[in-house]
Amino acid sequence: MQRPGSRRRAHLAGLVAAALLAPALGAAAPDATLDAERLARRSDHAAAAARWEGAAALGSKAAAPLSRAVQEWLLAGRVDDAQRVAERLASLGGLDPRSPAGTGRGLALAELALAFGQPDRALSALRALGEPPPVGAEGDVLLLRGRAYLAAGQALAGTRALVAREHFLGAADEPAARRLLWDALRAATLQGAELGAPPGTDPVVAGWLELARRFGRTGTGGSANREQVAVWRNRYPSHPAAALIADAMPDHPTAAVSPPPVTPPVVPVPAPRNSSQIALLLPLSGRLSEAGEALRDGFLSAYYGQDESSRPTIRVYDTGSDAAAAYHRAVDDGAGFVVGPLGKENVLAVRAAADGRVQVLALNVLPDTETVPRRFFQFALSPEDEARQVAERLLAEGKRTGVALVAAGEWGSRILAAFHAVFSAGGGQLATSLSYAASTTDFSDTIVPLLGFEDSQRRYKAIAALVGGSLQFNPRRRDDLEFVFFGGQPVHGRLVRQQLKFYYAGDLPVYSVSDVYELNAAANQDLEGVAFVDMPWMTDDTPALAEKRSSAAQLWPTTAHRWGRLFAMGHDAALLVMALRHSSPPITEPVAGLTGRLTVDAGGRVRRTLEWARIGADGLPHPLTAGDANEP
Repeated sequence: MQRPGSRRRAHLAGLVAAALLAPALGAAAPDATLDAERLARRSDHAAAAARWEGAAALGSKAAAPLSRAVQEWLLAGRVDDAQRVAERLASLGGLDPRSPAGTGRGLALAELALAFGQPDRALSALRALGEPPPVGAEGDVLLLRGRAYLAAGQALAGTRALVAREHFLGAADEPAARRLLWDALRAATLQGAELGAPPGTDPVVAGWLELARRFGRTGTGGSANREQVAVWRNRYPSHPAAALIADAMPDHPTAAVSPPPVTPPVVPVPAPRNSSQIALLLPLSGRLSEAGEALRDGFLSAYYGQDESSRPTIRVYDTGSDAAAAYHRAVDDGAGFVVGPLGKENVLAVRAAADGRVQVLALNVLPDTETVPRRFFQFALSPEDEARQVAERLLAEGKRTGVALVAAGEWGSRILAAFHAVFSAGGGQLATSLSYAASTTDFSDTIVPLLGFEDSQRRYKAIAALVGGSLQFNPRRRDDLEFVFFGGQPVHGRLVRQQLKFYYAGDLPVYSVSDVYELNAAANQDLEGVAFVDMPWMTDDTPALAEKRSSAAQLWPTTAHRWGRLFAMGHDAALLVMALRHSSPPITEPVAGLTGRLTVDAGGRVRRTLEWARIGADGLPHPLTAGDANEP
């Protein structure tokens, strides 16, 4: 099974420009290249890649079409095919790195290295192009250079490159470029990148880094951050990131958002209630707009799969800065069922407005202290639910003693509490539970106390003191441990797995939630043996699911790939609407969804039963059935 890399891939404009391709294609058949371009525009990237490979076979100069084939295979999520073509591309000799064909090759090899999580290799490929970057490819070189530096934790260098890139963009491209910079900076922040700016740093670069220091982990939204945002704005009054902050804080005076075209006009008199009219309340502007688009596209993917004669009417409302107002508009327009909103604060606002006239399927959950209104249902991709299912599996396998290691912070605390509640209630015991900071790169100081090596070390020191000399010593962990429960990101999971092997604990089974798994198979190879729970959309390789993924990738290439989990959630929201329109909770007969087997309890909470997989030596998930033991 081929799966797309999880890193954000920007389209390499310089690579596809006629200025690079025209002189390098040589005798390649014009029909083949035109056909490849047409397929690429239709987002049929796998077919386009195959055409470019064919063009390379026909032409006398293979570098440019092979470079384009690498890019299209990556966009199709076929990393192995991209690697295969890249090996052929790298073997081409006598190619000037600064020629159009040589530049295209360097860009393609750098993009492939980033897809495999190898930023140093990407930077090496870019350095071969020389300084300054080749004319016509400056923007592409700076884009890849910035992404590579940020992926390597070098935030200052990465930000400088992405800021410099804006000089080669048009005004219409600047908002997307700044959003990409901010997303990459936040990702680097979460991985512990150094965000300092030395004296004399360009103010624009320094402003980005300070923004990441202040808000890279939490985001700029929320009333608690208003004072800090004001401090930042006073320091950088004309900074290009101001628009991002306005989007993230929609109630700020500069962030007024006009209703989008998809929002129906407000009507003065409430329309009759229509059970076949569904309103989608989603964030289609602001910082959550991409998430809202993924949910919308996923919902439509299930909607268009229904029989046309029975399809309900759908109207989409942008929640913008006031989810309660969007809810009232939908109800006044005659909606019989409301799906959304997404953010917790917006769900609370709609919960306060909901009076039971219409059914509501919120795409998040209320705090446990809140009363759930009548006809109000809650659907969320909850990591706590995943942690509970990990605990249930361990108990079912007869494992009663283990240790837990989770990311520090609110997210890690939540999944640890959920895991511990179920595990201890079933008679299990956590011998130790520890957390780690996002900046951790060496887990040796964590592994020693986690696995109880300290007792072994103390015994060694005592015996060595008695005999008066050194002894051959292999540390031993506690002999009653049966598993490690890990809650964190793949980058830390790989380090923990390696440290366990170093301390002779590689045979200790590791269980995790879905966050440990990355779609890039090459990045998962150090996680071999880790068992995790996830939605079918991410791990199920049956023909029906594989075909559905392929179809979604063609129809919704951006959201189905980049936002796969939310796309699947939107799809399942449509299935739940159909079930809830015709039944009342509890719904105990599972709905076979993309996010799991779904039921609805008597309180209106959607419960997901997920699938189990184990990461193999190939970096891909392999199904783990109920009876399988988790052998590393």
